[in-house]
Amino acid sequence: MGQPPKLMSKNFLPFFEWSKEFLKKHNKKLTITNSANIRFDGGQCAGWCDGNEMAVASNNSLFEQTYVHEFSHMNQCIEQSPIWKSEYIFWNHLSKDKIRLKSWHSIFEIIELERDCEKRSLAFSKKWNLFDNKYYAKCANLYLYYYQYTFLKRKWLSSRTIYNKMLLSEMPETLIPLDKFKMIDMDLMDTFDQCLDKSGKYYNKRVR
Repeated sequence: MGQPPKLMSKNFLPFFEWSKEFLKKHNKKLTITNSANIRFDGGQCAGWCDGNEMAVASNNSLFEQTYVHEFSHMNQCIEQSPIWKSEYIFWNHLSKDKIRLKSWHSIFEIIELERDCEKRSLAFSKKWNLFDNKYYAKCANLYLYYYQYTFLKRKWLSSRTIYNKMLLSEMPETLIPLDKFKMIDMDLMDTFDQCLDKSGKYYNKRVR
């Protein structure tokens, strides 16, 4: 790993340098690409982690948030968390943006994995003073509910499209308890449709 990405803020640099040493200590590979997105198992994303390597696109406005998120996934692996299993990684279940998973139980396991990751990300942010934690939590909650939406729609949209002002206004400023995700919130899913479907009333009103 060479110089830090140009989009990195000064307050993020100490965490970035510490995390690089942490990954090196545990023999994990870090890849930073000079691009807005990375291809992974047939899809595109801002970053990924498979337990051996984490990769993040540096030419992306959400680089810092994505970096902490993927680093938190790597921590799940290093700590041998019982919820970290390679088959739970959502990107492994995509084929040309179509979801191969058929079971709600399988999706919920991924939500459980991702919520734990977001909880770790918020802990890093609070310790290192990285983000606006209330706003990050709102975005994290929206991201978790998005898995319910993708299960219903049977496809994955680019994650850059989901942070709609109307959807964010529905999200609390603290991380939602896991139990809340066990049942699909159909009223919220209707709002997702209004915001994310091209025919929706609030389509393309993104704020992130």
